[in-house]
Amino acid sequence: MGDPKHRDETGQRADLASLRAEVRAIERGSAGGARIARFSLGLPALDTHLGGGLALGRVHELVGEARGELRDGSVFGFAAALLTRLLADGRGGEILWCAREANMFGGMPYGWGLKALGLDPERVLFVRARDEAERLWAMEEGLRCGGLAGVVAELGSARPGEAGRVAERRLQLAAETSGVTGLLLRPLATSVSSGAADSRWRIAAAPSGGTLQPSWAISLERLRGGQPAAWLLRWDAVRGRFSDREAFSGQSGRSPKTQPGAERNAAA
Repeated sequence: MGDPKHRDETGQRADLASLRAEVRAIERGSAGGARIARFSLGLPALDTHLGGGLALGRVHELVGEARGELRDGSVFGFAAALLTRLLADGRGGEILWCAREANMFGGMPYGWGLKALGLDPERVLFVRARDEAERLWAMEEGLRCGGLAGVVAELGSARPGEAGRVAERRLQLAAETSGVTGLLLRPLATSVSSGAADSRWRIAAAPSGGTLQPSWAISLERLRGGQPAAWLLRWDAVRGRFSDREAFSGQSGRSPKTQPGAERNAAA
């Protein structure tokens, strides 16, 4: 018997080496971004910061600022805008939306409301689930279905600890395998993050400046292979594109504002 470190013929060592090589290749691809398909958000400065657009086949987390059961409309509005851009990219298939049950403080997503934001409600399939565990299960199953364009799940705050990380890693793996993009909506304000999502965005309402177009203060708190940043964005539902609020004050083309403590939050 030869050196056990070179037992290629037996399979075990060779498999391990192959697996390590595959993991390294995946890591290089994630860090470089060149091999990851992306869709444009329609704003050059934003796309450039993201490495060419938001990554397809990944799970992205949207966090709001709600303090109770009252739902945060900013998170839902920004999610609808992202999905509108995703479908505009030519992605076939539908959007699977795993909605939380309506209660006295907030209802289900409304078709006319989605349409007013530019998202075609006829391309959205709603799933009603009893609790968060069922919504996570439905989301994972949806992410495994390559015929969908995207999957959305409304959840509570991220769970600290390994259980939360494992749940999100399962979603991320399903998305990477199928190429379907996932959005985790967490309307409640929280600083807890499992760190497994490809990107994490904090959404807050911003003054509209006298227009009927939604405006949001967006903080990109985490971006795999990239840097956090912040923007003031306005959404044009008719044209289906974002614009930089700075452009309306004659300061278009500015670089995104770097978040305080950005270096600490830089993604792995």
